[in-house]
Amino acid sequence: MVYNRRKFIKTLVISAGAVVSSSLVGCGGSSSANKSETDPAPVTPSILDGSEYFPQSVVSGDPRPDSVILWTRIDTGTEADIPLMLQVATDEAFNTLVVEENFDALASSDHCLKIRVTELKPGQHYYYRFIYQSGSSNYASRTGRTKTAPAIDADTNVKFAYVSCQDYIGRYYNNYLSILDNDDLDFIIHLGDYIYETTGDALFQNTGSERSITFTDQEGVLTVGVGESATQAANSLDNYRQLYKTYRTDELLQKVHERFPMIAIWDDHEFSDDSWGDHATYLDGAADEQQTQRRKNSEIAYFEYMPIDHQQPHLADDLPAGLLGIDDSHLYPNTRIYRDFHFGKHLHLAMTDFRTNRPDHIIPEDAFPGGVEMDQASLSSFLLASGMPQAMVDGVVAQMSPYVDIDDAAYAPYKAAFVEVFTGLYMQELMARIDITQADALAQGQQRAVTVVQGKLATSYLNQVLAGAQESLPAEHAIQQLPALPETGVEQGIAFYTLGKTSLFNYLGSRYFVIKDTYDIYAGYKENIAQLQGTSVQGGFDDAQTDWLRQTFATSSSTWKMLGSSVSFTPLIFDLSASRADSGTLIEGVLDSDIVPAALKQRFYLEADQWDGFPQYKSTFVEDVLSQFGVISLGGDVHSCYVTEHKASSVTGNKSFNFTTSSVSSGTFGSFLEYGMNQVLAQTGEVSPALSSLPVYFDTLAESATKRDDISDDLVFSRMWEHGVAIVEVSADEMLVSFHNVNSKLKNAGIVERSYYNNPEDFLALVHQHKFRVANGELEEL
Repeated sequence: MVYNRRKFIKTLVISAGAVVSSSLVGCGGSSSANKSETDPAPVTPSILDGSEYFPQSVVSGDPRPDSVILWTRIDTGTEADIPLMLQVATDEAFNTLVVEENFDALASSDHCLKIRVTELKPGQHYYYRFIYQSGSSNYASRTGRTKTAPAIDADTNVKFAYVSCQDYIGRYYNNYLSILDNDDLDFIIHLGDYIYETTGDALFQNTGSERSITFTDQEGVLTVGVGESATQAANSLDNYRQLYKTYRTDELLQKVHERFPMIAIWDDHEFSDDSWGDHATYLDGAADEQQTQRRKNSEIAYFEYMPIDHQQPHLADDLPAGLLGIDDSHLYPNTRIYRDFHFGKHLHLAMTDFRTNRPDHIIPEDAFPGGVEMDQASLSSFLLASGMPQAMVDGVVAQMSPYVDIDDAAYAPYKAAFVEVFTGLYMQELMARIDITQADALAQGQQRAVTVVQGKLATSYLNQVLAGAQESLPAEHAIQQLPALPETGVEQGIAFYTLGKTSLFNYLGSRYFVIKDTYDIYAGYKENIAQLQGTSVQGGFDDAQTDWLRQTFATSSSTWKMLGSSVSFTPLIFDLSASRADSGTLIEGVLDSDIVPAALKQRFYLEADQWDGFPQYKSTFVEDVLSQFGVISLGGDVHSCYVTEHKASSVTGNKSFNFTTSSVSSGTFGSFLEYGMNQVLAQTGEVSPALSSLPVYFDTLAESATKRDDISDDLVFSRMWEHGVAIVEVSADEMLVSFHNVNSKLKNAGIVERSYYNNPEDFLALVHQHKFRVANGELEEL
């Protein structure tokens, strides 16, 4: 028997870096730049296993009622374009073909072939494969199974999984076994960090494992850090492509892609850790990290390798037939990946983009700790304008940082001394972070010192620096004669030091471990100034995305409206404040408060890189969009698992809930917090052995911190030390969420640092489920 050629209906092909205007209208109707010049010989049943030619196997994604994206990559060792045949059938034996067509996998797109097939039937499984002809032999990829979305008016239940954060370096994707154990899933959502751009960052990656990557394009890499602490990050297009090629060789990840279509968005690591726009943050402000071409390289590789229909969000009308290419209109700063999907009448899913258009972190990583951002007058007037009574304003101001104007003549000796001291400190910090000569470090250090040692400065911070300098300088040095600056009887305001920033260059006090109460005031102040200037501090969503989301949910008639966000809407707060400590216990009946150093008796935002970093915007968005329309948000990024109930809408009475899944393999947030806590304690100089037990209570601390009256979001469930994936089922009556989690450690060994690929039953026996139900606007733990 010989397979007959069938009509190929409205198929689109992506080739990176090229735009071709001609369309594919049928098997023989017209030619295309990526269609083979000569049709291959008829394909016979003697198709051989060609999986070796398809090292990344096959992938499908962005399922709609009538279309789906199909992907593969072929590697035969040639640098030429490679002809391939795509077959799509309604049965796994390929007896009933609906598509059979030839394409060229272009060398310019790393031999990736990404195809949109349209005019399919809704809610149906399809099977697909790619065939490579060599001589008289036909070599097939593995067979993929995909599924279209049900018709928009279909009264059908939907079941899907969502995942996040799958670092490859030194780690295994065992948690995907929980997904493969649920073969009836309709699709999978990936919320980002599909790859990690670094190959051995000691801060969070395991080195020396068989799961390692060495970039082949060494000239194109970005080296971060100096000396023994230096690591490499992807920079060139080849670097980013290599990451996808390597990650996609994982056998469990391949099996997941072969069984289910994926709806994907990115977070930061697809480009750069804790990025914003086209800016990286590796150096914490020690040097400029605007990297526009690097950003574009990361996006090209993403669009080449991920099954995302990156053209669709740019189109106002129905998707046309024709060639789909990658050009500058799809790349930064024009990038748009937020889009929505309907799955019958019960699920409307909106996928978002937190990173592309978000602004810088409100506290810059290189913010000078002593710099006063709100003096007493501006702080008082801002609080009074917000409606706070004068007596309360006075109480708040009394808790802020004392400051003096270092430019006053009386402080001239101090100004000269601090310029000298900070020149040396900046010089040391710069040489520890960037490859720079001592002479250049001295010049830059002096320039920075002169810039920051002026105007109103916090004396509590300066006195600590002065004391440290006096300990290290010889007795005859002039600085030894300077007494401490006044900390009483002077005005008080908010300095970066008051916000938790204690180092010249650091993510602590900027993106992590920010003092909540002062940060909320400062963020509101910054937003107020921005609005007066006709702009906005905004959040992770720019105005266009926010308006789109509001309109999407306001006009949706689906039973369940969901928002996929790469980062979490869950409030992550530790309350170590004096108000709690005064009660005698930090955690009622468990942990005494007297173990906490005075400097840490604050409320902290644990991560200001996510939505907590934009408190005013987040509060407004939750109230006006999520709660008003009863939207369920699905989050990732933070390597931990949370369930949050937001305050009911004052307009509709609806409630919104957030379900954040943990990481597939990346290190848990609990381990990161423990590391950060130890750094903060080291800086305070108040390390207490009793504090070693604090990490055991991280989850309890996070949950209890939201129980205060001034917190509108209730964190009802927290797991900071577990990895996992989440599975969701929706029907006309309820939404069920099941977290399939494993503890991060088993007998003192990392559960993701060993492979269970050959004994999945042993791994699944370790999985425990946390189940929740939402019905009639109420949340219930099962």
